[in-house]
Amino acid sequence: MANQGDRAGNVTFVNRFTVAGEPDDFEKVFARIAEFMTAQPGILGYTLSRHVDDPKRYVNIARWENVQALRAAVAEPDFQEHVRELRQLAESESELYVERQRYLDENTPAS
Repeated sequence: MANQGDRAGNVTFVNRFTVAGEPDDFEKVFARIAEFMTAQPGILGYTLSRHVDDPKRYVNIARWENVQALRAAVAEPDFQEHVRELRQLAESESELYVERQRYLDENTPAS
């Protein structure tokens, strides 16, 4: 059954990266950010995926309970320090989406 979201509900943050240096260096720095972010209130899920054909392209998808939780996390001084380090390794483009429908939970395997 689909969940109908609204502005007060779950949001999905999508961030696409193009790495200028070594992908392994980028992943190490990203792992430190992920450790910080997954400890923040309101986080529902956080992933980093690498492009199948281009090892210098990545996408980060983070699901949050609401916009306020995401904004509080990115306003933290520790987050800003991590971001500065990441920006030295990659360019990024980010977007925020309001969840409108959900068909599978994270613990449900797709068939």
